[in-house]
Amino acid sequence: MTTITKPARSVDWTKDRIAALATPDVKQLRANAVRLNDPEITQRCDDVLGERPRGRGAAKKAVPGAAPKPRKKRVKAAEAATPETGGAA
Repeated sequence: MTTITKPARSVDWTKDRIAALATPDVKQLRANAVRLNDPEITQRCDDVLGERPRGRGAAKKAVPGAAPKPRKKRVKAAEAATPETGGAA
């Protein structure tokens, strides 16, 4: 009679080790854990992701002494079509 056992993991994914990963890597690890039916690692990934701030990613740091880029003025479509602004009538 043969016994079926879960294959040994080559990496022990502790919460500290997961926390050291970048957010996209944690999300990928979580997806792999779900696919491989490993609820322990899935929960650890959820814990780490829950502790991270949600945002648009790393903001660009301003370079000291550099002037910000000027913003272009948006023109509404109705204003752009008037002869005063150079639009087609």
